[in-house]
Amino acid sequence: MKSFADVSRDLYEAKFKLPRGHEEVKKDSVKAGGKKVDIVYTEYRGKIHVYLNGDSLGTPWKNMKTAEKEMKDVKQVMKQMSEEDNLDLEEIANEINFRV
Repeated sequence: MKSFADVSRDLYEAKFKLPRGHEEVKKDSVKAGGKKVDIVYTEYRGKIHVYLNGDSLGTPWKNMKTAEKEMKDVKQVMKQMSEEDNLDLEEIANEINFRV
């Protein structure tokens, strides 16, 4: 019998498939707007790509350190906006110009 964590991971992996040639480097998540946002870092041709709930953030980063630093700031802004302004996830994404 699979544990809840195993079933949850299987469902997540079934929901989001990496683009061809991308290798998953790290997974993270943040709770914003009352919902959990999954963050996946992938590597492709030596550059780091970041996906929020399966949607690419566009321009890749040169290395993992830079990508994590930028995403730390984005996560902080998302948390702050959801707590202070009572915005939902869609409104937060529109404010920071990301399509989540």
